[in-house]
Amino acid sequence: MAKAKGGKLHPLPFTTFGEIAALGLKATVDCSRCYEHRPIDAAAEHLRDRCFATTRFRCTRIRYTGNVCGCLGSVEIEPAVLLPVGGEDTLAFLYCSTCLPSWEINHVPIDRPPWSVVNREGNDRFKCPGCGKAVAWRIHGATWRPIGSTAKRERGTDGPEKYDAGRDGRSDDVDAQQ
Repeated sequence: MAKAKGGKLHPLPFTTFGEIAALGLKATVDCSRCYEHRPIDAAAEHLRDRCFATTRFRCTRIRYTGNVCGCLGSVEIEPAVLLPVGGEDTLAFLYCSTCLPSWEINHVPIDRPPWSVVNREGNDRFKCPGCGKAVAWRIHGATWRPIGSTAKRERGTDGPEKYDAGRDGRSDDVDAQQ
């Protein structure tokens, strides 16, 4: 994604795994071949001072064939505790698809510090610490959970009930008419 005219590239609030841990965020490595999701200790000695965008991970899961998967893993960063449903925060999902492997930062409250330094209407973007290009993003409205999540839902938010009565008030179920 090319930088829009007139916009400014801002550095991300963190670039190393140690800074991720200090901000209370969690990091996982995801394998696109075998769908393995593994949490990593961002405060570990061997990772603490390394840039999250340039560190490469290889999947070590044993496949059904008996071979090691070996696929490059992508780093995924998100808050340790997700924001409450129905909040007023605007969420952004940041990612860099030009870096290999790619990385993403999910559930970013884009209107709160330290993220609010970017003027979204002025075409400002964050700068990728790996490749130096503009970070792409998807911006969503208020906090929500997808249908089927384990979060408590209110009646009527998922559409009609599974066993709803017909239009005339009678049930179409044969067992219910007996």
